[in-house]
Amino acid sequence: MRLLLCLLAALGLSLPLAAQSTTPPPPLGAAPTDAGAVLVLNNWYLPRYQASATSGADTTGALLSLFRKRRYAGILYAVPLIAGISLTFRLSSTDQNGRQQVADKAISPPLGIAVLAGTVVGFIVHASKFNKSHLVAVDRAYAAGTPIPARYRRLLRERHFAEAALLREAIAQQQAREQR
Repeated sequence: MRLLLCLLAALGLSLPLAAQSTTPPPPLGAAPTDAGAVLVLNNWYLPRYQASATSGADTTGALLSLFRKRRYAGILYAVPLIAGISLTFRLSSTDQNGRQQVADKAISPPLGIAVLAGTVVGFIVHASKFNKSHLVAVDRAYAAGTPIPARYRRLLRERHFAEAALLREAIAQQQAREQR
């Protein structure tokens, strides 16, 4: 039990360190420097993109799609978290008469603590890799002519570009309705 409390304390102390990044995040509620950026779900911004014969694919929109999908996929860390909790702590069950019975001991506390620790560390790494400040920094660097880092470039798939095109079409239709 003390080990679990120590792990939780270490996690609590490491969260402020994991949240810090080398690039300052934009102020809350403020769009990136691109005046054509459009606010989409959960304060994620879709940077302006003008398609032309030489521009190629909508990489900034695809990056937004990638980051949003990966952030939402973080919910999958709940599965090993629940497994770790069930291994670490004593389980209880309710019988037909409504009486609650608690197990004498946990299934495997050392294994459960290892699963819990790995899950928490994995989630922190995952969340810090796909946060909004990294997306803004990558987008600004890409707009300045720097290529997208390889760790994000190799994750981009056709479905991200397709979602970006659909999102841009929906935004264009909405703006057309608002101008009438």
